[in-house]
Amino acid sequence: MMNADRLVNHFNLTQLPFGRAVSEAALFPHRTFSEALARLSLALSTKTPALFIAEPGLGKSTLLGSLADSLDKNANHIVYTPLCSCNPYGLVGQLAVRYGLRPKRSASQTAQAVLDELARTGRNEILILDEAHRLPTSTLDELRLLSNLDFDRVPPFALILAGQPPLRESLAHPDLSSLLQRLAIRASLSPLSEQETTDYLDRRLRAAGARATLFRPLAAARIFEKTRGVLRLINNLALAALLAAAAAGKKHIDVQEIDDAFFDQENS
Repeated sequence: MMNADRLVNHFNLTQLPFGRAVSEAALFPHRTFSEALARLSLALSTKTPALFIAEPGLGKSTLLGSLADSLDKNANHIVYTPLCSCNPYGLVGQLAVRYGLRPKRSASQTAQAVLDELARTGRNEILILDEAHRLPTSTLDELRLLSNLDFDRVPPFALILAGQPPLRESLAHPDLSSLLQRLAIRASLSPLSEQETTDYLDRRLRAAGARATLFRPLAAARIFEKTRGVLRLINNLALAALLAAAAAGKKHIDVQEIDDAFFDQENS
């Protein structure tokens, strides 16, 4: 049976490639990644509220992690909240809990308590609200309680509202027009091109200890064809192809291994 250790040893790697965690050496700053990172960095430095939209599997979490890692931890305080649910306190109540505050009787009172807490800190406060596409309009509307107070003059915090494309549709609701207008900086991610896919495969493998390119050119092209440049799909298919090649005793991956791995994924 082919396990992780045997796979690593077969290809003379130092670690398992294409895992979820991305080291600095494995990070692939493709065009839209670099553009989005630059825009969000500008948003934080100027305290301009930002909207960050990406389809599933394109590396949204990886980019947000890279953004956080680039900041001076002594000068900045990040509150990252994956907004899969806000019950029982609502959005503002959840933020209060993250700041160590007890939610008040009303959302407006809780929002004021959060703003008072932000005013007392000596660091740059950064709120990253992720998975916001899961929130109903009524919950997103709570952000106005935080953004209305002096936000157009002296923003109390830097805000990144991040999620999948349905978030854009939610923000188009008439009741959220004020919030949408304040999200002045917009960033997004796109799938990799065919050349970027090839470069990405090589980058991830070399970060895992590979001394040579393991994917033949036609195999890399077939991965792009099957995944259309979606990073998560590339990772899954590439790892499955490595397993198929190792099981067959091969040291390189050809088109056949890609097709076999894809067939197994589609029919398992």
